[in-house]
Amino acid sequence: METVLILVYLLVFGTLAWRKTTWALYLITALLPTYLIRFDLWRVPLTILEGMILSLFIITLVQKKIDWLKIRQNIFFWPIIALLLIATVQIFVSKEVIGAMGIWKAYFIEPILFLMIVISNIKNNILLTRVINALGISVWYLSLIGIWQKFSAFGVPDAFLNTNGTTDRIVSVFGYPNALGLYLAPIVMLYSFWFWQKGSITSKAWRLLTVILGLSAIILAQSEGAMAAIVAIWAIALIICKKTRWWALATGFIGSIGLWFLPSIAAELVYKIGLLDYSGFIRRLIWSESWTMLKDHWLFGAGLNGYQAAIAPYHLPTFEVFMYPHNFILNFWSELGLLGLITILGLVGIFVAKNIMATKNYYHWLNFALLATIGTIFVHGLVDVPYFKNDLAVLFWLIFAIFIIHDNSVKIEKV
Repeated sequence: METVLILVYLLVFGTLAWRKTTWALYLITALLPTYLIRFDLWRVPLTILEGMILSLFIITLVQKKIDWLKIRQNIFFWPIIALLLIATVQIFVSKEVIGAMGIWKAYFIEPILFLMIVISNIKNNILLTRVINALGISVWYLSLIGIWQKFSAFGVPDAFLNTNGTTDRIVSVFGYPNALGLYLAPIVMLYSFWFWQKGSITSKAWRLLTVILGLSAIILAQSEGAMAAIVAIWAIALIICKKTRWWALATGFIGSIGLWFLPSIAAELVYKIGLLDYSGFIRRLIWSESWTMLKDHWLFGAGLNGYQAAIAPYHLPTFEVFMYPHNFILNFWSELGLLGLITILGLVGIFVAKNIMATKNYYHWLNFALLATIGTIFVHGLVDVPYFKNDLAVLFWLIFAIFIIHDNSVKIEKV
């Protein structure tokens, strides 16, 4: 019965996609967490998110709404092709080939198909604003569900409840708190920059409330990686900006002096930043084991979905075996091998360089915001897994799509 309802929903979505491509695209953007709703179709495991992306791609293909020229001409085209080829090879490196094919489909093929749909059909900054608004909608419902959980404890796994049954850490629709932080942090960063731009009172209120709700949910989830990434990137941005540089430095200096008189808070910060707590201890062990494994498998890593099998001979029975090494570099090295790691770092490097060049050639808040957004993902990724999850993979490539569309619109304005 559940599968039937899902197929009916996808049929309705397909009708919308056929008639209004952009609205179907906005709906996918607002509903990235629907990857949590899973079903089988002819024994192939799928999610609602995958069903929507594949349906929209097929429809845009049939309607000839895929702009192949624009796709080929963007600077990321060949690195993306290289990444897809490497990911394909890594399926057969893995000891878990069936699982690897699922990862290949959900974390690489479908997110990049969505990238192609977005850059083909979002042709100006007005439509791009609607895409960003759709991301904001996801922040609202995820945050409101999470805030409600704080008072009701509904749907919160036992591991994140206090002994008296009240909520310790919210999870919203996800299974664990950090999933909420990983998803919300980049969008909150994007909106925090957008808030300062011109707009109507309604628009400014929407942006501000999106930031407040997102930050509230991250704090209630106690996602320390997300909080640290946001604070770090905000601090860097304030120092880089000439208008706020001295204010930021003065605030930092006064804060440092204040910590001198609050040794308990200073000690707690050192404890957390130095990864001296239990969570930090586990991460340091994961990294050590992963590094040892990768020294023996330096070229191909463990293959897609192969980390758990590959790490087993190196793992001490101190804690459970995790899905990934919880570090941006080690995650990609393990899954995609050394060439894959170099390729993804190259893609991010090109993204950063192009946005820096854009801020120098013509100042636009979006270029600065995109730098901060990708920076948030990378900083959070120093201690977590900011890509290898359905919603996060699509979000990652959506950020690239936003840059491509904005860059093309600027070039058109200059002509």
